[in-house]
Amino acid sequence: MTIHILGAAGWIPGVNETSCIMVENKGTLFILDAGTGLSNLRKYRAVLEKYDTVYLLLSHYHLDHMIGLIYVDPFIREKKFRVYGPGRMAYPETTEEYLHAFLRKEFFSRSIDTFSRDVQIRDFPSESFFIEDTKITVAGQTHSAPSFRITIDDRFIYATDTVFQAEAWDGISADLLFHECWEYETSGHDRHTSLQQLKNELPLTSFGKIYLIHHNPDWSEEDFQKIREMTEGTNIALAEDGMEIRI
Repeated sequence: MTIHILGAAGWIPGVNETSCIMVENKGTLFILDAGTGLSNLRKYRAVLEKYDTVYLLLSHYHLDHMIGLIYVDPFIREKKFRVYGPGRMAYPETTEEYLHAFLRKEFFSRSIDTFSRDVQIRDFPSESFFIEDTKITVAGQTHSAPSFRITIDDRFIYATDTVFQAEAWDGISADLLFHECWEYETSGHDRHTSLQQLKNELPLTSFGKIYLIHHNPDWSEEDFQKIREMTEGTNIALAEDGMEIRI
């Protein structure tokens, strides 16, 4: 499995673009979320050329995780494009309905149905399902709108936009965890997670490596240095755009 970080930030682009992770696994290409980081696909043409189908999995529908959809069509026009999202599992409408509303002609010149030669938009069919030979597991999280943790083959976990709840990690392990980190000191935030919470309450030994994603764009270099000091000697590190991780 190879993970490419296209967007490690949250909310608005800064040092990094917003949420987008590309995963190659067992001959299948996945993209997790479609933030502004999706614009970095232009740097990965050689990766894209290897695949006939692109699978996009959306954790939720907030714009910093969706706005990159308007960048994707030049890169997938000759491919099959499959999009999955929470839909009726947690929302009153389907993923297809939300994406068609988001990309209606008054807001963007092309319908998502014309992005490629073969587009299909689906809701997550269940909490555990297969895409080709890859097992996908999703689990609901607490956020200002329902978001979902996404696990690929029980090896890689993507958890963004969530209040930290220690009980949600009981019995969970993986080679690699990407977890949101909106602040580094706990402030009782009702939508996001802090580094202090991860250090103190996450079972760190259950994960080979933990990368912090969905960074706060207001962080200064002093803030990043503080985080490096807080994570020294642990298995936690800052994710950055352009990183490639193999497990």
